Amino acid sequence: MAPWIERVRIYLDLLEQSLVALNDTLDNTRVGTTTLNSIAVEESTAVLTSCLQELEKAIAQRQELLDAEDVPVRGVSLRDVLQRCHESGADELTERCHRLSHDVDASRERAVSLFVCQFHLSDLSSHLLAIMRSGEDHGVTYQRGKTEVKRSGPSSSVFDKAA
Repeated sequence: MAPWIERVRIYLDLLEQSLVALNDTLDNTRVGTTTLNSIAVEESTAVLTSCLQELEKAIAQRQELLDAEDVPVRGVSLRDVLQRCHESGADELTERCHRLSHDVDASRERAVSLFVCQFHLSDLSSHLLAIMRSGEDHGVTYQRGKTEVKRSGPSSSVFDKAA
């Protein structure tokens, strides 16, 4: 079995590869979303699910590294252990852990932003139709807290007013 520090290096390589795949998939999903290509979005969603499963496996591997019998010192995170151990290469791996942590945070923010964008786009046509059609129901987004929206007459849709 490889020394603990080498297993950490291999783990960080795997984590970095998973993160690159996740970011590539987020890029593909974003492009599919902006071009309204639902097939591409569905395909990238399947790949995204796979990428997230790989990250979950990486979390389990991290815990195995922390619980290993040959860990130099006990700690709650790899960075904590690496900062306190005095093995060769520990400083480099500590910096790499720090950088990957920031990269994971940035990917998480990108994923949440993409989800919010997709959520709003998925209901866009309903909102546009509600604005254009006549009738009382324009949806809660456009009522601004009012329980009843007043109309100028029976035919008050955007199309009727334009005519």
